[in-house]
Amino acid sequence: MLDPIRSNLLVIVALLLPAVCLAQEVTVETIAGQKFSGALKEIDGDGNLVGQGLDDVNIEQVLSIGLGRKINVRDNGPTQLGLVGGGQLSVSGVSVDGETIQFDRTVTGLESVSLQAVRSVVFQDSDAIREAVSQPATDQDTVIVSTADSLARVSGFLESLDAEKLQLNYKGSSRPIKREKVTAIIIADTDLDPPQGIKANALFVDGSFIKGALVKLDDQSITMELSGKQQIKIASEFLYRIEVLSDSIAYLSSLEPIEAVQQPQFVVARPWQRNSSIAGNPLRLKVASEDSGTATSPLKTFSNGIGTSSFSRLVFENTNDFSRMMVTAGIDAETEGRGDCVMRIEGDGIALWSKRIRGDDTAVDVDVDISGIKQIALIVDPGEQFDLADHADWADARFLKTK
Repeated sequence: MLDPIRSNLLVIVALLLPAVCLAQEVTVETIAGQKFSGALKEIDGDGNLVGQGLDDVNIEQVLSIGLGRKINVRDNGPTQLGLVGGGQLSVSGVSVDGETIQFDRTVTGLESVSLQAVRSVVFQDSDAIREAVSQPATDQDTVIVSTADSLARVSGFLESLDAEKLQLNYKGSSRPIKREKVTAIIIADTDLDPPQGIKANALFVDGSFIKGALVKLDDQSITMELSGKQQIKIASEFLYRIEVLSDSIAYLSSLEPIEAVQQPQFVVARPWQRNSSIAGNPLRLKVASEDSGTATSPLKTFSNGIGTSSFSRLVFENTNDFSRMMVTAGIDAETEGRGDCVMRIEGDGIALWSKRIRGDDTAVDVDVDISGIKQIALIVDPGEQFDLADHADWADARFLKTK
């Protein structure tokens, strides 16, 4: 039975979040790892999911809601929009006019978003550009420009952008920069208030995802709120999955490790990545097919997780007395079947799980008891091919309270 305070909070949430009506089957996964299939109709005043086959499931127990669609990352655009809060949209034909960033119509039907909702615009992909974009935003816009032998940073205020040039107000003077020279733009940090409400990640069929507060979901569209009450609305027919966040779960990608060791031997040194592979791409793993008649394993894109490589060790503290850790472990699909490593989980120096994983293996779902354990270590050791192509993903790595 819910206590009076929690019950009142759920009533408020239910009033803020309209009833959910989907005209198709969904799969609901709980924090404890259980799965329920049915037709979701609404979330009632007590936070219960109402619908056929979804009895006795409360929103506080929900980890994700899957809509049974397939992700097709081949439809991605060449330009990546990094959203405030950590989301990402794949687009093409980007332009900026005033406070709006526009682009060619995407697979999801989206054609523009508020510039305040955007954290970065990346036109070219390289280790140097990813490192530059990962640096904290300042109170001015920053343009990453390619020169003959390096990258240069120019700070000012973005005025406009089209196919020919970027216009930047630099020290009070409007300066043009040829579009072909611009590799990335980091939008100024305006220190907007974070979104309020049910925190969630919305994943779409083109591999894009939005992180924020779930405002509305019905059979027509899904609306997500970012910082500063910026809202993005996308037709629900393009929605692939919703991941619900709560105090009962902590994704390791949002935590700071107390120890981070990465000592590659035969590959270029790259830092471990939050919510992307070691190469900076979306986390993608081969997973077991639910269709017994399917010979090949489908790819699944994860919006949360840690990308690393062999000769690595990340240690996290279990500061909130979480009782379980769950993760999907494997070698990222970007290696095209290459890679061979041993992925291990230790708790206070004690082995909790270990498995040798090759690039053509399907990912492994791991669930270990961490009750009473203070420090959890994620370790990747090399296999027969040293650390070549060992792009190890700890996808959806999370601590859970299940007791």
